[in-house]
Amino acid sequence: MTTIALNAANRSFSILGTFIDALDKAIKMAKAIRHDHPSADDVKRIRAIAETI
Repeated sequence: MTTIALNAANRSFSILGTFIDALDKAIKMAKAIRHDHPSADDVKRIRAIAETI
């Protein structure tokens, strides 16, 4: 029973870590672009971040 609980907890922490990484990358993407006038460099930065996902 303990093994099942530990496996479930491990999977939960893994999913939470993946979610936090994705959220961090989304925040970086939002900060990398100027929302009023995005430039080609902004788009390149967004694509570089998106490729790491």
